[in-house]
Amino acid sequence: MSGAIGWFASRSYVDSINGAQDSADTLISLLGPVVSESAVIGDYDTIERALARASKHSDISAALFIDLKGGRIERHAHQDPELRAPSWLSKAIAEQLPELNMAVTAGGKDYGVLRLRFNTAHIANSFWQQSLVAVGLGLLSLLAGLGLVWWPLNRWLGNLGQIRAFGEQLQVSGGALSPMQMEDAPLEFRQTFEVLNQAASSLQLERERAAVTLSAIGDGIASTDAEGRILLANPVLGHLLERAPERLLGERIQELLPDLGRDLDPALDAAREGHWKARLRLNPEGRNAVVLDLSRTPIAGGGGWVYAFRDISQQQALDDRLQEELQARAQAMQTMRRMLQDFAATPAQDQTGASRALIGSGSSEESAALLQLVQELIQRLRERGEQLAAIFALSPDGFVSFDAQHICRYVSPAFARLAALPPERALGRHEDELLEALLSLRAADARAISFQELRSGKLRIELERPTRRVLELALHEGVSSDGAAAAQLLHLSDVTHQVEVEQMKSEFLSTAAHELRTPMASIYGFTELLLMREQPPERQKEMLGRIHRQCQSMIAILNQLLDLARIEARRGQDFELEVLDLQALVQEVVDDFSPPDARALPALSLPSQGCRIHADRQKLQQVLRNLLSNAYKYSPAGGPVELSLSMAGASSDGSAMAVLAVQDHGIGMTEEQLSHVTERFYRADKSGAILGTGLGMSIVKEIVELHGGQLLLASAPGVGTTATVRLPLLAAEPAESL
Repeated sequence: MSGAIGWFASRSYVDSINGAQDSADTLISLLGPVVSESAVIGDYDTIERALARASKHSDISAALFIDLKGGRIERHAHQDPELRAPSWLSKAIAEQLPELNMAVTAGGKDYGVLRLRFNTAHIANSFWQQSLVAVGLGLLSLLAGLGLVWWPLNRWLGNLGQIRAFGEQLQVSGGALSPMQMEDAPLEFRQTFEVLNQAASSLQLERERAAVTLSAIGDGIASTDAEGRILLANPVLGHLLERAPERLLGERIQELLPDLGRDLDPALDAAREGHWKARLRLNPEGRNAVVLDLSRTPIAGGGGWVYAFRDISQQQALDDRLQEELQARAQAMQTMRRMLQDFAATPAQDQTGASRALIGSGSSEESAALLQLVQELIQRLRERGEQLAAIFALSPDGFVSFDAQHICRYVSPAFARLAALPPERALGRHEDELLEALLSLRAADARAISFQELRSGKLRIELERPTRRVLELALHEGVSSDGAAAAQLLHLSDVTHQVEVEQMKSEFLSTAAHELRTPMASIYGFTELLLMREQPPERQKEMLGRIHRQCQSMIAILNQLLDLARIEARRGQDFELEVLDLQALVQEVVDDFSPPDARALPALSLPSQGCRIHADRQKLQQVLRNLLSNAYKYSPAGGPVELSLSMAGASSDGSAMAVLAVQDHGIGMTEEQLSHVTERFYRADKSGAILGTGLGMSIVKEIVELHGGQLLLASAPGVGTTATVRLPLLAAEPAESL
């Protein structure tokens, strides 16, 4: 008995291992195509549902899908409430059943790994329970055998009818087998009764095992006789047919499945051999339609049939969805082809002619033609993108594009330079955040503005950091076909120079009007006095003298303004250039110059050798006269005025330079006054005691620079001022420091 139990336990152990392995192999082979198809189209919800169904299998504890990026979809089965089997048994089964892996591939491309983990606890519990049942049944059989031996001795042959009852019990499918009573049976029959009882116990055990197996199988199973009456049905079939399994017993399968009634006709069975398969739909018009795969296998000896019903509703739904997706993709490809053909019908005919011919050649070359058109489109779009990038890179104006959600998507290099905002700080930010970052560079007391104001028109802002700039902002909105705002472009222009020019123009007009108004008011006043009153001859002569002087002052201002405007407009084109001896020119200007208030002529210092330059004689004389005039006017207390001419070494461009320096010992200027001295109408003396228009130094600077020279000024309050003019010498003239 112990040997039989040991053999049975060993056999059951091997069967449990092999059964679990076979079930897992079958499950992963069925699950693999579903996961592969779903992974190709990126349908992870279907993968998750498939793994959830797989994890419900009694032999599976977890089902996983791991993609190539490390993403995981994992579903666990409900664990047994407690582990009743010994730990050594669970450990042994776990060593026999490692994880089952399957690579998920499609079209030669890997998409991940499908992995199943065995429910070793459940398998160990089942085996342990079966072993305990086997031991119990063995003991029960032993006791029953002893009883059967003892009972016939007491009852002799009075209970031989138990054999007939036992045979009747064998005819009832799924019924319980009662052991035969052997109290009154003869000793010769008791061994037979014992064998029959053992057979009954084994058969009952096999029936229970078969019932457990059928209950665990995910497919519906039915066994019928030759007439089609159901003899055995598992719970899954009852669930599929919406009936209790015990109510299916005795029913004709042809009546349960009227759609396949003719195919299940026993009269046609003789013409069929081997397996038979079909597909049917239950409740096709209802909300809970079920699609079943039906297979029928004959029982050896012609004793009936075994039907297997597999629920493929979800697989069928996936197949239907896949067909819809394929049809939608085919339509999308046709639409894309038409769009690409329309795009290809542009001036680039030579590039797309071959593609259009290829498209028209047949459906077998559709994909290749579409790919070629897409490649051509991508190339042309890339070229246009590169052109736009080059335009934006070279443009001095800055551009920022926003999408329909007002998020910054592009920043041109000029914007990053003008706004001092790196692209990484601007990209991905909302328009309000970007405008706030831009406005943070203004002065603290600057007025706040918003995008709503920009949509009404252009605005100017003045940035203080990192350098002072005046930017003009303009917002351009794009509109889609349905009229909704789809995108917008922020345009930044650096108008700093324009603003400075406008400011200088305004200041110039204001100063010029003021300078002209002073003599004009004097002329008007004295003229009005002469017209309204009789004046003595001496008084008239004095007043006319003042009018004459004021007219001379106005003429001088106008002439200098016209001279300065002509110089700036023609940029030296009207200069009469000639080779001049600068030494002789300086001597000539000094000889003709008349110092005011009978002051002494300037102290002259000239080099021993000639100094030849290429210049306009009259313009250089004007420069020297203006410098000497300023030197005498701004040293009213007297003091010598010095004029020196020398030659300096090579400048930065390699040419030798002539250096003219006019120095006075007058009132001098501060650094602030010195920085504005060449501006128009600027006068260091604000008291008005020193006459002048404030245009002389502006004219000097323009003339010197148009001759390729440089004007340098050095001054200190109470010490005096030195004005230095550097002019390039002729190339043949040697450079010598003096």
